[in-house]
Amino acid sequence: MRAPPPRSKAALSERDFLEALPAMNTTATVLAVLWVLRNEPMDMRPLGRYPDRHFTEAAPRLLMRRFRRRLR
Repeated sequence: MRAPPPRSKAALSERDFLEALPAMNTTATVLAVLWVLRNEPMDMRPLGRYPDRHFTEAAPRLLMRRFRRRLR
């Protein structure tokens, strides 16, 4: 809010109410940030889990198994 909350129960004018609200661009920015934070990316995968088989050699596969064990 751009203004402190009212201290009395007296009725506010529409102008006082609108002046207390945050600026529209601030509200839009906050809503955009909240939307991004609450939505997980569709291609998200757990650390150490790689569906594509990029490495077929024994040494990298051993390192990946060790890494997964350490994560557990």
